[in-house]
Amino acid sequence: MGSEAEWYVLVERNEGSIDMEWTLREKIHAEGGREAASAKAEEIARSYPARDYYSQDETGRSVFRISETSWLVEVTRSWWNDEAKKASTASSHIRVSLAELVYFKETPPAEPPPAKGGRLGRMLKRG
Repeated sequence: MGSEAEWYVLVERNEGSIDMEWTLREKIHAEGGREAASAKAEEIARSYPARDYYSQDETGRSVFRISETSWLVEVTRSWWNDEAKKASTASSHIRVSLAELVYFKETPPAEPPPAKGGRLGRMLKRG
């Protein structure tokens, strides 16, 4: 890594319906330094889809700045519940964080397991 800082926008989304857990959904490289990365993070907080199958027109959104580098987003969706004969509302949450990459180590490539050696290999191992 060079002398210039590398900035990322990290997007986490809560997953599951019973035991909610946060999952890192995206690491978005941000060009242009910390200020540009911060502006990009806030833009993402305002527009990141809550679920892949909801359009922006179907949802409401509240964006909370938690700190100078993090936002919590609540996305709500309402629909008519025919069975209950009333409107229902559900919400999901997104965390957006500005992050500086301070360490990186390349993932080693996966290697195939060693060959088993066949009958001759088994005979040599016995002796």
